[in-house]
Amino acid sequence: MRRYFTGFILLTALFSSVLPGCGAPTYKMSTPYKAAVVAFTGVDNDGKAQFAIAERTFRTLTDFNNLDGTYANIRRGGTLAVKDINGSLVSSENFEGGSSPKLRYRVQDGTALALDYNTLAMLSAYWQIDEIYSTLESVTGVKPTDLQANLPGGKHTILFEPEIKFTGKGSEVTAGVKLNAAFSPLDKKFLLFQRSPVENIPLAANFQVMTHEFGHFLFDYSFFGGKTDADNRWAEEWALSGLNEGFADLISWIFTDSPDILGSSINIDSVSRERNFATSNFTYGDLASSSQTSCSGEFYCVGTLFARSLYQTQKALSATVTKKDLAAGVFASLLKTQEGLNKLSDFIMPIKADRDSLTYADAYTRDGQIIGGFLRVFIQNAPTAWTTELCNAFRGNFGASGFPDSARTGVCD
Repeated sequence: MRRYFTGFILLTALFSSVLPGCGAPTYKMSTPYKAAVVAFTGVDNDGKAQFAIAERTFRTLTDFNNLDGTYANIRRGGTLAVKDINGSLVSSENFEGGSSPKLRYRVQDGTALALDYNTLAMLSAYWQIDEIYSTLESVTGVKPTDLQANLPGGKHTILFEPEIKFTGKGSEVTAGVKLNAAFSPLDKKFLLFQRSPVENIPLAANFQVMTHEFGHFLFDYSFFGGKTDADNRWAEEWALSGLNEGFADLISWIFTDSPDILGSSINIDSVSRERNFATSNFTYGDLASSSQTSCSGEFYCVGTLFARSLYQTQKALSATVTKKDLAAGVFASLLKTQEGLNKLSDFIMPIKADRDSLTYADAYTRDGQIIGGFLRVFIQNAPTAWTTELCNAFRGNFGASGFPDSARTGVCD
């Protein structure tokens, strides 16, 4: 079964016309578990992801009604205490409450058909993490078993529409966060927030979004060694947050072949256009002025430049370097990059400072030094056959202000 759709209105109509009924019986599903989910089906000629309501078989799910399996489980609701929200990275303190998914579905020919949006979204979200882990090694070269030791209880918890209790900077505000998904490095949770009317494909049901958030987990595992905490200088650096976002966008492209990360979901063209690393054309130098209009996404702009550079490198080396080769090589380089950053001299890398206390111009210069140091060490640990193309891409996208001569010397001579 497959029903293509392009908007949230059609998705809503599905429940009144195709999946009637208001009861919530619990069925004893038989393995292999199957369900109709919002499935990623490929990209169009413009590189935009396509989706359909389609039957999919779960490969790592062991308890259907509780959405619990080998690598993940889903908890619904509850309250998450958060100190800071930084893009799609969340510094969480604790999680309380939450319940089982409480799925509402009927079964037709052995396939679960959702009776409400929440059930469809949760089934879709679980299928996505199932798909990621089932194909991870073949797509990226990274073994799922290597990652499990870094997970509490050996699996991810996906929080579906939790309430956010923000406790940052001495204040405490309870709010429902909309229009985003996130990754919490401290406890390795994925967060799927409440849906928003500006979403075409709900973010909770978008394979591009889940692969992006999984990219944050891979960055946490590789660059941070699974220990993203307040004692780690780099966890607090604005520029590193941007590079983290760029790596996550790259991982989404590795899985989906779409560099347009938000175009299918968000009805805000300027936002999705800035994040499309195949077609955007701003550089780090364009960000020098606080009044610039070339990219408004703050550190996401840095991420786009990083993802674009790696994307361009693979395209230049496509005769010998596949997307899987790129993913494996980038991951291996990140495993050594933090150690190399810690050894850089003050001549290349500025000392730790409170970025918020600096003027915009000084912060821009300092961020460029940090990015440059990161790129230097990254190139040194990447495959040597990539050096020339990496240097070309990083020079072209970051320029002298984002990849200073002090960082290039001896690496990109």
